[in-house]
Amino acid sequence: MSLEMERRIATLEQEMMDLRQELEGLKRQQAVEKTSTLNARKSIIEQSTPKLAQSPKPNSSLEQKPKTMPAPEKKMEPQRTLEERFMWALPKVFMVILVMGVLWGLKLVSDYGYLSNEVKIILAYALSLALAATAYVLEHKKIGSSAITISLYGGAFIVGILTTAASAILYEIIGLTMALVIAVVYIGYGMAISYLKKNEVLTIFVAFTSLLLPYLLEYMDFSPIIILIYVVVLFTMLQFVIHQHKQKLALYIATFFSVLAISIIAFMNQDNRAVFAIGFLVVLSIFYTSWCRLYNAESKLKYIHVGLQFSLGAFSLLLLDFIISPIEYSEALLFILVCLFAALAGYGYKQKWQEAFDSAVTLAFITLCNTLLVMNFPEKVDHLLIPFITFAGVMMSLRLRVSMMKVVSSFSFMITLALSFIIHEPAPFFSIDHASLIMPGIYLLIIYVYARRPKETQTVFEKVMKELYVIDFLAVITTGYFLAYIGKLDGTYFAGAGNIPHLMYMILAVLFAGSLLVPTKYKGRALTPVLTVFFILFTIMLEIIPYNMQGVEWLNIVTRIVYIAVIVAIMIDLLMKGRIYQSYKEQIEKLLDPIVSAGMVLTMISVWGLIAQLSFNSLLDWKLSIAFSTITLFLTASISLWLSNVRNLRTLRITGFIILVIAFIKLIFFDLSALDLLIRAVLFMTIGGIGLLLSGRLLRK
Repeated sequence: MSLEMERRIATLEQEMMDLRQELEGLKRQQAVEKTSTLNARKSIIEQSTPKLAQSPKPNSSLEQKPKTMPAPEKKMEPQRTLEERFMWALPKVFMVILVMGVLWGLKLVSDYGYLSNEVKIILAYALSLALAATAYVLEHKKIGSSAITISLYGGAFIVGILTTAASAILYEIIGLTMALVIAVVYIGYGMAISYLKKNEVLTIFVAFTSLLLPYLLEYMDFSPIIILIYVVVLFTMLQFVIHQHKQKLALYIATFFSVLAISIIAFMNQDNRAVFAIGFLVVLSIFYTSWCRLYNAESKLKYIHVGLQFSLGAFSLLLLDFIISPIEYSEALLFILVCLFAALAGYGYKQKWQEAFDSAVTLAFITLCNTLLVMNFPEKVDHLLIPFITFAGVMMSLRLRVSMMKVVSSFSFMITLALSFIIHEPAPFFSIDHASLIMPGIYLLIIYVYARRPKETQTVFEKVMKELYVIDFLAVITTGYFLAYIGKLDGTYFAGAGNIPHLMYMILAVLFAGSLLVPTKYKGRALTPVLTVFFILFTIMLEIIPYNMQGVEWLNIVTRIVYIAVIVAIMIDLLMKGRIYQSYKEQIEKLLDPIVSAGMVLTMISVWGLIAQLSFNSLLDWKLSIAFSTITLFLTASISLWLSNVRNLRTLRITGFIILVIAFIKLIFFDLSALDLLIRAVLFMTIGGIGLLLSGRLLRK
């Protein structure tokens, strides 16, 4: 609801209260008159008739004060439906289409040689004047709707500005000075109709089109100072229209294009950067003054306005950094901006605008940190400050719960995070570069913990983010950054010729096991499934292609042992109905059999990979590795069959029989020919003992 609508409702409520008071006064007066009339009649009757009996008391209800009338319901002005808004916007769209069609038609006629450039420009100006005259006639005679009238006025402005630019730059029919005079006249006309017609869309278009003139002035080789003065004066004049009709959206758009125009002209002119920076600060000062006058702390859209204010402030700070980069003592200009944000925060505190105060304090803090960046501090301190600045913006957006502010600050933080990770390395270990890698991970963890805190009520944006698993994926991003950091450590200090991040693999296994123990309300809904996929993928990569895993030998072996231990620990927990089983009881009760079967197979493959790696590293004789691999098959089959009988797991029983068949095939067709007599005897005795023990267990069952 706009500020104008709220003001009208407040006026209607005051009028209704006045009417209600007058009505109550009239009711009291009538009641008094009626009571006095009854008393007079009563005295006359008492004098004319003897008092045979006690006369009855008058009705007690007459002596009571009249009942207060119920307060009338608030009359809300009807809101336009989506269809009505669409119908209201159609004339403006069709006007733009009509204007473009006419201009292209004139160009086509000119291309065929029917009209000269001069005649074409005259016809375009005639069209502009005709549109304005038609709008005036329709408005004066009250023919048609106001939407048509406003579209015609706006069409006249569009045609006039485009014709002036074309006549001066494309066709060079009129002089540049004359074109400037005509353009200024049209801009004055546009601002006048914006002021009189009270249409925000028209104001936005006039502001946007008028702020294209600086580029024409640059083409005309005007002094950059004159162009700067023009932008500042135009933006100041627009404030009269914006304040008069409470056009907040026009304020934001005009501010955006004003600071953008100043920045582009400053980039095109290397001299006088300090003057452009001062003009830039003047525009920002005017914007924040207008914003404070239009801001309504009771509005339902206050968070949107705070978010737009913060976004424009952050964007302006970025542009100002580019403008003042070649200036000496540029920190003085940034300090002026800090004072501006501090003044805004002080005014918000005085008015008890908590959200505006927090936003302004954050902008002041970010600008202060930015001021420190351009000062003569030790080298690479900015590598720590830049991520911290973007982190502060994210934290403030989470505190204020401003949707747009969250999007802008999060986008900035993620870009900074990615660049910081790509640029910096963890070597030397005690260095700013290494700290620049660690701190963003800590920031991510703080953001996640703060973002998932419980809230009494959720905004629409927060509900959408929850449905899209944004907070849950933030846990995945935080964990992924930590693993990527470990991978960088691994590549710098541990990985060998094969460049395999064994340390990262081990940390992944530990994190996966830990995620199974942590409740979902802390870790989110996406972390465990993602870690599960990567854990299974890395397990297969480690065990199926062991000979390509060249690196530090002991680290390679420890990695394999860690994966085996994690798989075995998870299976034991599930079979013993431990903490993991209790956490996922509903799902595991249905999938216990296939999960344990897959775990047995993964464990067997992992042990095979460990044996093969030991043999590859010459830590185990190849004949012993063949025997141990066969024993592993028989042990896996035996344990599977035993557990299937104890727990009544059918899939595990089938898995055990399949592994047992594979073990017999390997023993008969491969091991007999590859092993010498001693190892063959020990192997057969071991397998026979395992088989007898298994048979006894199965028969006992």
